[in-house]
Amino acid sequence: MRKQEKIGYGLVAAAVVLVLLGTIGLTLDGEVNDVPTPNVPEKTFFGDEALPENGLATFISAELTLTWDRDDIYVVIVDEDEKDRCESIPIGLVNGGSTTACTPYDSDMLAAGTDGDAGFSWTVEPGVHFAGIGTMDDGLPAGTDVNLTYSVHLQASFVAYFLFALVGVGGLAYTRME
Repeated sequence: MRKQEKIGYGLVAAAVVLVLLGTIGLTLDGEVNDVPTPNVPEKTFFGDEALPENGLATFISAELTLTWDRDDIYVVIVDEDEKDRCESIPIGLVNGGSTTACTPYDSDMLAAGTDGDAGFSWTVEPGVHFAGIGTMDDGLPAGTDVNLTYSVHLQASFVAYFLFALVGVGGLAYTRME
């Protein structure tokens, strides 16, 4: 076997391995404990720091699954503009039960969940995003903190598969060269 054929078949084998690894993906699990529970009814409070961005969104798709241990609170994910809008509304004028603005029922929320056991899933999008938490009922929450459990599944995106295919086709073409 010529050196060119070895290199070409090596490229094809590398492309197949990359496709398999991209399909299987990687899952990262973790938890955040003792998050303070807000004590203002129907008001969403956001973290000061943005969620980690997916800077490689063109090549890697990421899906977040989030659950929590309480049913009297909700969790939302919003973009930076929605966070600024929600935080600009004074506490006394939030909802009064008459609107869904800045609650988990708001159509501007990218992801939201009201059932801690079921949680929610969100495909991470490019941009700056924030997580928020709020209480479900008019009364005070049942406890002072909540524990969140998350799982992030990373997989190759369409563009990555296309590049893997190009490597394979290039390897096949390289074996045919004389």
